[in-house]
Amino acid sequence: MNLEQALLDQIKQLPHKPGVYLFKDFNRQIVYIGKAKDLCNRVNQYVQRFEIDVKANAILTGAVSVECIETATELEALLLEAQLIQNHQPRFNVLLKEGQPFVYITVAQSAAKGLPTLELVRNKKKQGIYFGPFLEKNHARAVYNFLIKTLRLKMCGKKIPGGCLYYHLGTCSGSCRGDFDELGYRERLGLAQLALQKGHRKFLEYLQGEIAAANKALLFERSRDLHQYVQSFEQVFNALGSKSTIGNSYVKKDIWLLTDDKRELLFFEERDGVLKKREHFYFYPQEENELLLETIKEYFLSVYRQRQPAHVILTNVDFGDDLELFQQFLQSLHNLDLVPTIQQPAEGHYAQIMKMAQIQAVQDRAKRQTLGIMLKKLFLLPHEPKTIDCFDISHKQGTFMVGACVRFTNGQPEPDKFRRFKINTVVGQNDYASLREIVGRRYKDGIDVPDLILIDGGKGQLHAVEDLLPQAEFASLAKREETVFSKRLSSEGKKLDLQSFSGQVLVALRDYTHHFAISYHRLLAKNVVSE
Repeated sequence: MNLEQALLDQIKQLPHKPGVYLFKDFNRQIVYIGKAKDLCNRVNQYVQRFEIDVKANAILTGAVSVECIETATELEALLLEAQLIQNHQPRFNVLLKEGQPFVYITVAQSAAKGLPTLELVRNKKKQGIYFGPFLEKNHARAVYNFLIKTLRLKMCGKKIPGGCLYYHLGTCSGSCRGDFDELGYRERLGLAQLALQKGHRKFLEYLQGEIAAANKALLFERSRDLHQYVQSFEQVFNALGSKSTIGNSYVKKDIWLLTDDKRELLFFEERDGVLKKREHFYFYPQEENELLLETIKEYFLSVYRQRQPAHVILTNVDFGDDLELFQQFLQSLHNLDLVPTIQQPAEGHYAQIMKMAQIQAVQDRAKRQTLGIMLKKLFLLPHEPKTIDCFDISHKQGTFMVGACVRFTNGQPEPDKFRRFKINTVVGQNDYASLREIVGRRYKDGIDVPDLILIDGGKGQLHAVEDLLPQAEFASLAKREETVFSKRLSSEGKKLDLQSFSGQVLVALRDYTHHFAISYHRLLAKNVVSE
């Protein structure tokens, strides 16, 4: 066996806990991602099978190191594995790389049978209507089998005049017979689709309405069939209980996650089983409760972020008595047909999604160790910036002019280095002169100058201050198109990639400074009014 000793030593050090393991090559690129109930035992299997297994040989030959992320359960490991594979697309992950690691129930046209059919699939390869993805495959399969059996939707593909065995058992649709009732089959398939679309409660209400209509029209045979469906559906959904995937797993969801220290708020969206981070906000520790709800509100009011909230919002934020009011606010703001529901899930499928968001938040914190490398490349700097100060001005039509400076070190707020300023030398509204005053005051002794100074604004704001410290690195961030400017970049600046970690941190720093300045402005205005 010719494996690097360093890799073997790392494998031996893996914990006997559930989690995800990541093999990396010489360039620190991930070549394979896997999940395990016991990380140490699972990865050791690759070593044991190195000589006889093609897959194990390829992975270990291409890797020089292995890392792991521990999870609380094997299910969390499965979810995290899927998320990481989707994000990184490792070259050896053939199975999950090309499709979803979940299952869908679909109504799709069958070329062989010439009719739409209900199918349980793993990938969206056909054109059709898809419901899912369903993370809990056993429940999805139970619902699928139930629909096939109860509504007689099986298409056997045979031609038997008297009908196949499944037809006589009451499962086959009768497509094998010469007198196949295609209209009846399409109607039953439509009922299955309604069940998946509406969720079981609304679907049962629909069936009860159809029974009443059939009785009124004296269609007692149809009424009897529908009543049997009602009984069957009630039994299966009662059996599945709160774990039923119908009506919840395929719904689009937003996730608002407040970190344990209550200083960061992350916005995620879950679409088609993939969790994506959209926004990242920081809060001043003494005022996070007030700023938290304000930030969420401004997020949906902002012109730049023109997007509707999902109908299901998962969060660990406690809205208290404002919950119902805030839900109605979101509905009115976006003219939604339904009131969005804000939930704090403690168990089940939704709780697993929240756990995934928490895992990603932890990964984001780990990324901050490489933030300096990203910013050096973005701004063409000679050194990696570890410390960044951001400046902003706040006022109301030129009154109560104030400024703020916020410092981030390695992507983390450093409150001891925050500064607030009353504007002393500027009369009226002059943002350029105000910025020049507070930057000059902050570094009047020429000490404690950070690696990078970020100004909230465009080229004008940047030019107003950059001559104050000729040796310092200045940059500005314009809100309209999230474009950065600096003396090292072209005059057109550089548009931020808001999907990148460095772009998200810069926007978060700018927004944090903005809120810090606004809070000081409001404090001064409030004190003047109360005097």
